[in-house]
Amino acid sequence: MQKWLILLFLLFFSCAENFDVVNHAPGILKVRNGFLMVTYGEGGLVISDEQTGEVVAQIFPAGEMHSIDDFDVDGNLIFALDSRGRNYVAVYSFDGQEVKIVNDPIQVQGGPFNGIAAAQGNLVISGGTTFLERFTYSNGGKIDGPVRFGRDRGHPDIILSNDGQAAFVSTDFGIGLDIERFGIMSLFIGDELQIPYVISELGIEASGFTPGLTTPTGFPIQSVQVSDRLFVAHGGGVTAIDLEQNVFANSQELDLEINSTAIDATTSTVYVVGLMNEIPTLLTLDISDTQNTVVANSFELDVNGEVPTAIAIGSNDIYVAVGRAGIISLPIQ
Repeated sequence: MQKWLILLFLLFFSCAENFDVVNHAPGILKVRNGFLMVTYGEGGLVISDEQTGEVVAQIFPAGEMHSIDDFDVDGNLIFALDSRGRNYVAVYSFDGQEVKIVNDPIQVQGGPFNGIAAAQGNLVISGGTTFLERFTYSNGGKIDGPVRFGRDRGHPDIILSNDGQAAFVSTDFGIGLDIERFGIMSLFIGDELQIPYVISELGIEASGFTPGLTTPTGFPIQSVQVSDRLFVAHGGGVTAIDLEQNVFANSQELDLEINSTAIDATTSTVYVVGLMNEIPTLLTLDISDTQNTVVANSFELDVNGEVPTAIAIGSNDIYVAVGRAGIISLPIQ
């Protein structure tokens, strides 16, 4: 098993209220429009130029917000979620240099492990152990809504489908049902502000409360869509699901022997982090053959025993959040 040299990114810089992000573990990572974006809870959202590593902006929690725990990006709009306490969402614009708030914080539903997704005018807050809420927003970032979808149990993590018509939501289905307790469901969202409804459900064996929780968000049943396939990372490994108009058509458990905690993808490769035999590990999966997903590489991560909790794929590098060890960067090869 090959081990890559790891470059640890430590973000040392001055900010308002003398907040030092080095003393706080990174949460959610995303690479968007050439920028690496990282949540730091009470430290807000740090935005760095992916090529130079220079910090270009830091978004602090606004108004009633106490932290930024999860976020999504649509064009120049950043949707920031406070998942602690009363739960709020605010919308910012970012032009590559300057950040402006365009929708002041509004209170949303939220329980443990709340998530957010935004695309094509649709904004969905997963709600954790409370209601899922669906909003719409204008090109300028003004929010309208919500309408609510209720489940008896929890739905901690969420993404929107590539066509913007559905939400893929990790779900605690509860016990005593003819389905595995944990899994994923597909909700029809549509274009109008209407109550979502279930179009497909899949229980996944060995998923659920696995190592790598990034409280209060980032639950380790996470999914990523590549074309008409959905890849779901969970405690039992990775499940590949064929999609037909966002309905789960067929599913396959990949034989990976990893307790997955996070996932991301390009058009031909899926990247998974988690624990293999208790060792923090990165797997790269070749998905170019839709009938035969294979492990291309496996790498042990030297992160002082920390569990990897988030992953994001940039133009040249793979970024992994590993708790107090910070963020590690590995070149794409």
